Amino acid sequence: MTNILDRIARAKRQEVEALKTMVSAEKMMRMAYSAEREVISMKDSIKSRDVAVIAEHKRRSPSRGEMAPMSSVAAVAEEYASNGAAAMSVLTDTPFFGGSLTDLAVARATAPWLPMLRKEFIVDDYQVCQARVYGADAILLIAAMIDSDTLCRLNNLAHELGMQTLVELHSEGELASLPADADMVGVNNRDLTSFKTDISNCARLVDSLPADMVKIAESGIKTPEDLRRLKSIGFDGFLIGEALMSCKDSGGRLRDFIIINP
Repeated sequence: MTNILDRIARAKRQEVEALKTMVSAEKMMRMAYSAEREVISMKDSIKSRDVAVIAEHKRRSPSRGEMAPMSSVAAVAEEYASNGAAAMSVLTDTPFFGGSLTDLAVARATAPWLPMLRKEFIVDDYQVCQARVYGADAILLIAAMIDSDTLCRLNNLAHELGMQTLVELHSEGELASLPADADMVGVNNRDLTSFKTDISNCARLVDSLPADMVKIAESGIKTPEDLRRLKSIGFDGFLIGEALMSCKDSGGRLRDFIIINP
C-alpha cells in the first residue's frame, strides 16, 4: 500500500508542474532573485530566547482532520506575534492541510518583524523560489521525501536566495542526507508514512544530531511538560501547531508553553 508521504509527494509534483504552466519556472526564479525584502533570521530568533516556540498555522491535517477550517491567518499571526512566538510556521499545502501561499503572504504582512517558515512538501526548485517571493524567511526540507542530492540542491538554492533551511529528519538513517550547512535540524515525532506520533523519537535521535546545529523538536508537543522534557535533553526550539490551533485562545495557550517553570 502506498504510504501517505508517497501520495503527498506524487500530488505535489503534479501540482508544481501545473503551476509552471501559469507562471514559468524562469519567471518565478527571476522574481525570487529580485525580491528586495530583507530576510529575518529564524535561527537567531530561536537562539535568542530561553523558550523558543515556532507557532504554526494550519487548518487541518491528514491525521487530525479539520481543526480550524475558517481560521483567519491574520488574526492567528497577530496572536502569535503578540504572545512571544520566536517564529511562525505557515502551512501552504492546500489539498492535505487547507493552507495556501496567500496565507504566507498575509502572515508576512501582518507580522513583518516575525520570522516566517514556509511549511510545505518541497520537491522542486520552483517551490523554494515561491517561498522567497511570498515572504518566507526559512523553508522546511523533509529528508524522507527527497533524495540527498535534491536536498542539497534545494538547501543551496534557499541560501542563494537569502533564506534559511530547517531540515527535517525522522530516523537516524536520514542523518547522512543532512547538509553540513543546514541552518537548523528538526526531528519530527510524527512518522510521515503513517502519521502516528511518538514524542520519544526526539530523545532517540538527539545525541546523533550535530552538536553545533540549532535543534528543533516537531510534532506531538501537547503540553508545557512535553516542551520542558524536550528542552532538558537539548532541543533549542519547538514547533507547535495542533495544541495551539485547536484552542480558542491560541495566544494564551502559546504563553502557557513559553512561561514554564525550570
